[in-house]
Amino acid sequence: MENYLNLALQGGCPAVIPPSNDNEQELAILFLDIRNFTGLMESQNAQAVIQVVRRLFTGFNQITKNFSGRVVEVAGDNLYAVFGLQNNLRDSVNNAYQAAKTMFQTVELFNEAYAIPYYGNPLEVGVGIHSGKVFVGEFGLDGAAQLSVMGLPVNIASRLQAKTKELNNDMLISEDAYKHIETGEVQFDQQTIRLQGISHGQQIRLAGKPYNSGNLLPQSSSDLDYLLAIAG
Repeated sequence: MENYLNLALQGGCPAVIPPSNDNEQELAILFLDIRNFTGLMESQNAQAVIQVVRRLFTGFNQITKNFSGRVVEVAGDNLYAVFGLQNNLRDSVNNAYQAAKTMFQTVELFNEAYAIPYYGNPLEVGVGIHSGKVFVGEFGLDGAAQLSVMGLPVNIASRLQAKTKELNNDMLISEDAYKHIETGEVQFDQQTIRLQGISHGQQIRLAGKPYNSGNLLPQSSSDLDYLLAIAG
């Protein structure tokens, strides 16, 4: 292990770690997590649940693309996406917000058609949205280089998503991002919170609803067909 670390620090692995060509950009960053995924797998056929949830994430990916965003990573029950690679920051934050709202609608339809009838419990998701300057480039280990986005704003967006459960609100938006969002007459409550690993307090908006509310929106079967169709 120490030898591998020394090689990396001394630049002895040029074939594995390509030269950095990162560019600094202002992006909107979205993190999403399925909250009760583990419990669902424990109580039901895990393989079947994973297959269905993968289809749901495929839908999330298409939603992200529809709002000019790009998924950076999907790991287990988490999704990480950025908006603004080709847009200005204001448009990017609004796209991230609209994408999140569409993802929530998709989950509600999924719950009505599948999770509640077959498993008795709805899936719930938590979302954190933040914006700021990050470094964008490509990075790969033993394979093709992939999009890499790094910087403190990424950490803050991730921590916001994790904070949704503690605050019992399924979508948190940082004030930095919220000031760009066109919400019309809708106003969200503001709080100043502390995030794990972040030294200074963060002003945020509670832009979602409490967990386990049971308030699923009525939708038509045609809407469900469309939202499932985008998952292929």
